[in-house]
Amino acid sequence: MTSTRHRIPRLGLTGGIGSGKSTALAYLHECGAAVVSSDHIVHAIYDRPAIIAAIQARYGQKVMTGANVNRQALGSLVFRDQAELQWLEQLLHPHVHAAVDEWAAAQDKSRPRPALIVAEVPLLFETGMDTSFDFVMLITAPAEIRRRRLSAKLTDEEFERRLALQMPEDEKVARSHFVFHNTGERKALREFVGQTVARILAGAEPPAGGDAREGKP
Repeated sequence: MTSTRHRIPRLGLTGGIGSGKSTALAYLHECGAAVVSSDHIVHAIYDRPAIIAAIQARYGQKVMTGANVNRQALGSLVFRDQAELQWLEQLLHPHVHAAVDEWAAAQDKSRPRPALIVAEVPLLFETGMDTSFDFVMLITAPAEIRRRRLSAKLTDEEFERRLALQMPEDEKVARSHFVFHNTGERKALREFVGQTVARILAGAEPPAGGDAREGKP
């Protein structure tokens, strides 16, 4: 967390694959927050000529569709090799960090100003981007529930491989201000998001050890 709070509070939203963080982002938007997903930013970064050139030089045409990066082919390659994943993250994440900071600064100058600025960043802690925010909200869920949610997109092997590459959930919990254990009930998640926004805007400090809530199956 940044040592000096911003004039408009900034909240970093994070969570592992299949946790439900995108749903939480939608609820934060409903509460009046300006929101952005780093996945949306990454899509734009993949269109930058320098990024395309670096990826093509390393992997060749097997990760390209014409002149564009095929993200699915690239993902299939890097998620099987941690060294390649680290290379890609080192290429992309400085651009992601800069783009999120630029977007947040633009929200500060927008009229009317939002009450809260939120960026969804899946690898918030892993990339050190948590230091850019005043607060961190973590959406977490048991691995088996997350596996079921992603069963149409990932095989069990692919899920386990990606899970192993992320920071352990208990460490994320310990480093977050607001934590929601998302076992399925959207109403509970919406209520948690609304209460969290109200607490931040009221200037209240999170309880010692963070504010953790449980959803209902």
